[in-house]
Amino acid sequence: MASSTSSCSFKECKRSCRALCLCCQQYLCIDHLNEHDRLINVQLEFSIDRVNSISEQFNNSVVIQPFNLTDLKQWCENAHHTIDEFYKRKREQFEELIQRRRNKQQQEFNEMKMKFKELIAKHDGTKEEIDSMEKSIEFIEKNIKDLHHILFDINQLVIDDNLISIQNETTNNDNHQKPCENFRDESSAKSMKSSRWKIEQQSSGITDSMRLNVLNTISNLIDTYGSSKMQEIIKDTKNWLHETHEKQWNVEIFDKHQYQSSQNIYSNQYLIVKETKLEWTLVIFKEIS
Repeated sequence: MASSTSSCSFKECKRSCRALCLCCQQYLCIDHLNEHDRLINVQLEFSIDRVNSISEQFNNSVVIQPFNLTDLKQWCENAHHTIDEFYKRKREQFEELIQRRRNKQQQEFNEMKMKFKELIAKHDGTKEEIDSMEKSIEFIEKNIKDLHHILFDINQLVIDDNLISIQNETTNNDNHQKPCENFRDESSAKSMKSSRWKIEQQSSGITDSMRLNVLNTISNLIDTYGSSKMQEIIKDTKNWLHETHEKQWNVEIFDKHQYQSSQNIYSNQYLIVKETKLEWTLVIFKEIS
């Protein structure tokens, strides 16, 4: 046991180990431990920069201004147009009603004037006819006054809140987690990492410890660079393999459209895994010299 941990895990390093790194399970000398710690801090600083950038976007209302507001604004404009059209139609109905009443009153005025002219011309008016005419005049006066007191029976406009719903509002509230809830204990983290990877093939020349270290390294590189930097991830993974193992190790990454499972690997030391989130297939193998 002592001999296996007497020297640093880095291939070409002959210094004595001073500590066991819990995140990668490697025995490291002081220099490589410090370098390992520095790289982790760089990744942390990168993550902090991303958080600060997202926070700034949020504070500037970039994140909370979705393009869907365009649809909401258009709905508002359409609703105003509908109300304007409704108002216009009701006003036209009101004006038509007033005009019909005015026309009717005017016709009654004309008929009454003709009646008076006939009575005056004939000098044949009776008291009964005059009383009847007076009643007609009073009736017309009342109708004219009523024209000034025509009122609308208006009900308050009530908009049903269900006319507009926000999609996924309930789902997002149910599934939302605080950022701190994403930090799990060590056993949960291992389970999470293992679910990220699906082992397709693992030759007998690849130990479980090596597989774990390789996948941890690639996971960190993917999280650091992002999915758009595939070549950088390949390059840094190769460099890590050359430093910690041997220079004959090679790495290939294929997306779901590139990889052919029938391809042959001429080596007895290889590992084929699938990254389930990005649907990448990673082939890690030792070239035959």
